[in-house]
Amino acid sequence: MIRISVPCSTSNLGPGFDSLGLALSLSLDVELRPSEARVVTRHGDELFSAVTDADDLFLRALSHRRSALGLADDPFAATLRSAIPTGRGLGSSAAAVVAGVMAADALAGRAHDPIDVLRAATQVEGHPDNAAPAILGGLCCAVVDEDVHAACISSLADVRAVVASPEGVFPTKASRGALPATLDHKAATASLGRAVFLSHALRDGRTDGLAWAFRDAFHQPYRAPLLPGLPEAISAAHEAGAIGAFLSGAGSSSIALVRDDRERVAKVSAAMRAAYDRVGTAVTMRALTVHARGAMVSR
Repeated sequence: MIRISVPCSTSNLGPGFDSLGLALSLSLDVELRPSEARVVTRHGDELFSAVTDADDLFLRALSHRRSALGLADDPFAATLRSAIPTGRGLGSSAAAVVAGVMAADALAGRAHDPIDVLRAATQVEGHPDNAAPAILGGLCCAVVDEDVHAACISSLADVRAVVASPEGVFPTKASRGALPATLDHKAATASLGRAVFLSHALRDGRTDGLAWAFRDAFHQPYRAPLLPGLPEAISAAHEAGAIGAFLSGAGSSSIALVRDDRERVAKVSAAMRAAYDRVGTAVTMRALTVHARGAMVSR
């Protein structure tokens, strides 16, 4: 039996648009066995469990990887168990794609090469911001040039992520469609500076007075009108003592990074829930840890 585990992730962290990502402690777990015919069983939320083989990103990535490497399309039995909520901006798609690439390699007996997996996952996903932390763990900056490049920090053990996920699946297409075609040069430069500062500050453990660094001009101001309660929840998290708060990926979840202190985590969580309650948005709250190791495969 082959076992693969891929963590969920959040991306952007405010100004790090399509480049910064953070691995968190919910996972997609896959078990693979030899079989005379392909059989895939899915356990997770309603949307995940209802996915058909034709729409399955795990199978699509596995097939893409096999085709790219000239591997045989041998049958297998797979059981997928996902604790990652679907359509909430927590990297469920990236986790499925990464798991599919890793499954193709594992079934072929190939050694696990994280950067090679990242290249292949990016070809399917189109961007590496969620895939990089899902594969490598921790806080990652990933960019696509002629190749895919990633630099990661795994030592964020004293940080927790308070996640507020509104009910209902948020349409990613609508979220991406809300973005402007152009940006003011000065605003973009300021956001870029905040992203660089933020990554360095988190690396060095300098988290005091950091809330300002999560502001951006790339996506959050344009997506906020689609998400009732988002600006209020971010402000409430900051007032309750969060390191910083931001929209997770394209939405709908919002996340506050908090020092690893039980009382502060509870206070920030309660403040964010209350902010959403005031505008009539029902949310599920989670307190997650940073996943330092990233994706793993074992036999």
